Amino acid sequence: MANQKMLRGYVTITAYDPQAFADLAAPTAAELNAPAFRYDISCAITDDYTLNMTDSDTDDSRSICDVGQVETPTFFNYEASLDAFRDIDPDAAGLFNLFRDLFRAPDVPYTLAKRIGKSNTEPFAVGDVVSLFSVNTDYPVDTIEDNSPLLFGARFKPTGGINVNYKVVA
Repeated sequence: MANQKMLRGYVTITAYDPQAFADLAAPTAAELNAPAFRYDISCAITDDYTLNMTDSDTDDSRSICDVGQVETPTFFNYEASLDAFRDIDPDAAGLFNLFRDLFRAPDVPYTLAKRIGKSNTEPFAVGDVVSLFSVNTDYPVDTIEDNSPLLFGARFKPTGGINVNYKVVA
């Protein structure tokens, strides 16, 4: 089945408490699936999210040996911004309110994980490719547009912990 298109149902986004991973550089399938520190928020998020790398900061200082322009990457930057649907009942025990409760206060640390290529109902497994982004929550925003659902906008501040396109080996 070559040349099959991937659909948005093949994206998983989960949030993890900081103690979920012994080593962010080598997360295991068991850690990625551990229910004590894991929040599967995929189905609350709209398809207009940002959870990716951005342009790196660079240094253009030249030495006397450089004959032209130089640009050396210094910091690898990423951004995270997730919008989720709101529940009409703010006291309901559902996914939309879980998302709101996780990200409603500023400066709460999380690691956000993104997996592309498998249904979000499938557990993480050896061989999965995941990207992990350590963040702190920022002040949320309300997204209100004409003739659209009201959304809860979670905004995040990068904290430097990143592991992009990691293939789970254990």
